[in-house]
Amino acid sequence: MLHLSKKLMKVFPNFTDNVFHSDGDVQIVTSTSEHAAYLQHHLRDDDLTECELHGVTPWKALHHSLYQKDAETWTGIYKGVPAAMFGVVPTEHQSDLYSGTIWMLGTDVLSQEYRKFLRLSKQVVEYLNNSYDVLDNVVPIKHTKTIQWLAWLGFVFMDSNIVHINGHDCVRFVRCAPHVEVTFQ
Repeated sequence: MLHLSKKLMKVFPNFTDNVFHSDGDVQIVTSTSEHAAYLQHHLRDDDLTECELHGVTPWKALHHSLYQKDAETWTGIYKGVPAAMFGVVPTEHQSDLYSGTIWMLGTDVLSQEYRKFLRLSKQVVEYLNNSYDVLDNVVPIKHTKTIQWLAWLGFVFMDSNIVHINGHDCVRFVRCAPHVEVTFQ
């Protein structure tokens, strides 16, 4: 079982191995292939673009982390229906840093219930940054709302280099634990 700090136990008091958070009509639970099977047909257009960016189908994007060793994959459930899957896939260790690729794919419910989503997303990223020294990924530059949300979550962007991936201009984003300094070279 994963252990939460005292601070995070106050935020996620119902945390167990399979339930990260439960409050009224919102739950965050360990992802299943059934969640992925539902979500693959209900993703937002921006999330479909991100699948294309990485050269994978929505099915593969959602199922990949379910079978990755040491990956953490959670599903946000709203009123009993999967609204998003997200998590971190560990990457190779460099030096003594524990890093991972953070990701999320979701439905339009995230926009419709944005207040609940924003509050929980900040808490989830805090939890993940307690487990990983470095969290990173790329985002298409045209996804301005996603970039604003990531900045609000405390991610920083590699603004000097645009990365071109499968026909999309992207920027790398990174969030480090407090004891790690972010520099881009």
